[in-house]
Amino acid sequence: MTAAPKPGAASAGAISLRRRVYLLMVVGTLFPLVLMGAAGLFWMRALDERFLAGRVAAASTVAAHVDLELTADLEVLQRLAAAVAPALEAGDAATERRLLREAHQLFRHREPVFLVEAAGGRVAEEPQGTAQEAPRADDPLVAEVIATGRPQVSGLVASERGALFRELVPVRNWKGQVIGVAGSEVLPERRDFERMLRFLRRGRTGFAEIVSADGRVVASTEPGRAGIPSECARRFGRLAHEKRAFATRCVSCHEEEGVLPGRNEHLTFAALEAAPWGVVVRQAASEALPTLGALPWYAVLGLLAAHVVLAATFSWGAARSVTQPVGVLTDHAERIASGALDQPIPDLGEDEVGRLGKSLEHMRGNLRRLIDEIGEANASLEARVEERTRALNDANEQLRVREEARADLLRKVIYAQEDERKRIARELHDETSQALAVLVMGLEAAQDAIRGGRTVRLDDVKAVAVRTLEDVHRLILDLRPSVLDDLGLLSAIRWYADRHLSSRGISVRCEFGDVSRLAPEIETALFRMCQEALTNVARHAQATAVLVQVGVEGDVVVIDIEDDGKGFDLAASSRPDGRRPWGLMGIAERAGILGGEARIDSAPGKGTRVTVRIPLPRAAEGPARIAEVAT
Repeated sequence: MTAAPKPGAASAGAISLRRRVYLLMVVGTLFPLVLMGAAGLFWMRALDERFLAGRVAAASTVAAHVDLELTADLEVLQRLAAAVAPALEAGDAATERRLLREAHQLFRHREPVFLVEAAGGRVAEEPQGTAQEAPRADDPLVAEVIATGRPQVSGLVASERGALFRELVPVRNWKGQVIGVAGSEVLPERRDFERMLRFLRRGRTGFAEIVSADGRVVASTEPGRAGIPSECARRFGRLAHEKRAFATRCVSCHEEEGVLPGRNEHLTFAALEAAPWGVVVRQAASEALPTLGALPWYAVLGLLAAHVVLAATFSWGAARSVTQPVGVLTDHAERIASGALDQPIPDLGEDEVGRLGKSLEHMRGNLRRLIDEIGEANASLEARVEERTRALNDANEQLRVREEARADLLRKVIYAQEDERKRIARELHDETSQALAVLVMGLEAAQDAIRGGRTVRLDDVKAVAVRTLEDVHRLILDLRPSVLDDLGLLSAIRWYADRHLSSRGISVRCEFGDVSRLAPEIETALFRMCQEALTNVARHAQATAVLVQVGVEGDVVVIDIEDDGKGFDLAASSRPDGRRPWGLMGIAERAGILGGEARIDSAPGKGTRVTVRIPLPRAAEGPARIAEVAT
């Protein structure tokens, strides 16, 4: 938490309240003067921009008129190209000359017209005798027209007749292929370019001219400038290709080109659309910009009026800067005193009042944060107590149910042991003891026969002894099958299924995976689970077929016993306390003690499936935990 500033300590760069009042008064006096100067400069700049916009519009208008002249020539050449294409492709020289003569008549100034064949370079002209000056197919401009298929207007070209420019259009056959070029040669002085440019002359130093893309002057209002390279030629050529219009001072232009300016001029440029040319207007900057170095009287009066208004405004602001922060602090202090802590105190600056506001805001924030933290802590504590109480109740309930299940299971085990003992005692009394009595009686009869010299008949005695031995052996197998100890779990399961199911006419199919011998305690526990499941099938399922599957998946032993019996409803077969029947509960209890699980799936008429999954114990685990379910 950041410590609040000490009372009376001034922050770095802070301005006291008194100094702020003085500063506002000084600013209120000086700032209007600055504002008036800025307004005057803005006004003069706006006036200059409007004037320059008019010059650009005038130059663009003249450029449009020149475009009309050139477009009219190109239209004549386009009509010639469309008419002469079949004759040029067929090599009909008579038709070519006739069409050239007609096109020559259409030109207002009777400009020479010519045709250039793209393939052979043959040239035809009108009037006759000018072919030596007409361009050939290898001329760069002619080659460009043939390659691009677009009309072109050249810059000035030197010839015997003087500097001239050429207008070229492509000639296409019916497939749209360029097969030649139709063009004319124009002397600039025979056109009305200079008459158009005279409308752009302004003042004593102003003149206008048309400049081509290579920077040469095509026409000018100044005598002797036609045909010579123009100043700023590189920029004019770039703007002519970009079809742009602009107005700037020649100084700025030369700064971009990296060349020292010859004089301080103002330039206006407007590009033509039909040709890579532009119209340029030049004039001395001092004559072109009427506001240069001048300030109108009404601008001064306007600035003075603004000074009076601003001085009054700053005076009012000086007084308000003192009273408004104090009023804000008073309102927020009363709100905090009433307990409303949600609305923050705004920043009031770095002076004395501002530091007081920050201290009060720091106090409000700490108080609000403390109240929120206490509320959150209480809510969190209540939630944790409720969660722990609910978890404890759930654990207690689970423990109670488990203990009840263990008690019931223990009682079942005790009852089962007693029942087993009664059954063994009954079998020993009813069968074994009687058989032994018969055996004793037979031995006595044999003894008497020996004493009397009669023949001893021991066959019946032997049969009784054999039958008694088999009964004792059967009792021993029911208590602990020796096949489990001798051959292992899989053989014991197959033996028990054959003995208790096959003997009842139930088809048994055993599918065993690669299961190696396990610890005796685990094998005993697994056998008891299978014994319980198979006993339930024999007693209750009324099944005709049973499938027993035993395998290992990873480190888990999986036993799956499925029958096609009548099945049952798990919910309906549960006891009133919600627990499963004794046999099923014994299987689940044994599986749980071994760290596994047992699942019983059944439905009326759909058989029953018992699945047991028991993880194999680690080497460090002893048999102590398993021994409790082995019995």
